[in-house]
Amino acid sequence: MNKITIAALALTLVQIAVAQSYTLTAIGVVHGGAYCDPYAINDQGAVAGTAALLDGYQHAFLWTKDNGARDLGTLVGHNAYSTARGINNSGQVVGQSYLSDETTYRAFLYTQMHGMQDLGTLGGNSSAAWGINNTGQVVGQADLSSTSTHAFLWTASEGMKDLGSLGGNFSAAYGINEAGDIVGFSYLPDNITVHAFLYTEVAGMQDLGDFNGDGSIANAINASGQIVGFGYLRPYQEGLIAALWTSTHKMQSLGTATESDALGINDSGQIVGYYGAGAFLWTSANHLQDLNTLIPPNSGWRLVGAAAINRSGQIAVSGFVGTKAHGALLTPVN
Repeated sequence: MNKITIAALALTLVQIAVAQSYTLTAIGVVHGGAYCDPYAINDQGAVAGTAALLDGYQHAFLWTKDNGARDLGTLVGHNAYSTARGINNSGQVVGQSYLSDETTYRAFLYTQMHGMQDLGTLGGNSSAAWGINNTGQVVGQADLSSTSTHAFLWTASEGMKDLGSLGGNFSAAYGINEAGDIVGFSYLPDNITVHAFLYTEVAGMQDLGDFNGDGSIANAINASGQIVGFGYLRPYQEGLIAALWTSTHKMQSLGTATESDALGINDSGQIVGYYGAGAFLWTSANHLQDLNTLIPPNSGWRLVGAAAINRSGQIAVSGFVGTKAHGALLTPVN
């Protein structure tokens, strides 16, 4: 290896370790409401989440840079609550909407052509959708006809499929990747302890374990099978800490303080979430970084959470400008 090659390699390594910086675009409110809280982002930078309206209701919203924030409504008209939790690259949005009794809620799939569609249940009263991939597979949780609630996989061709549990009476699916691998959490047979799971069509539901016997929850999975979420800390599940599972399924801390959660991961392995009262970005090169240090100085923003990150590194975040809550989109400068 000659000197030029060595110098080029050294420069590359320095560049990799340099902290990323971001521009910040505020997500506007819906119909003059109080705020929009983002939960999901697609690769085009479209953001979905929950918007607080002037009359006190909260509705699912879809925001794009060209069209701003749009109210997606509910399954039963204006006077009800709904929230969006997932979006894919086709602009399909999933979440949950309360019905007119204000107690029962249903998982929905929203498309621009057909509006909001009720995805049904597994025989019980309520359901909620938490994630969707680019093939239109939807995951979430749904009541059975008994007192149990189970994780589900919904497809347009086969409807809602019960994914079972790890032995307890409750499970929920939070994330799905393009291969159809699903993550979430389930109660164990004692119906007290919760463990993160990975579900695949071949192996079914697999227990991902935890840090120390106090439980865990998985929120998202990328194309490489890397999984993020959090683990409970002793004693008595009083604290939680952001975590990463690798292909070996071993759970590891991201180095955050207690009261932290990893909410999103992209295919490059960049992870976002919250810790304490701040939003974080974690990368293998730079490890844990406070996103407040990566946005323009003196912006007036205080970021408190990062909900999702897309393939190009754009991040959907929530925060405050003064005392007013807002949502925003962070876009990498480089």
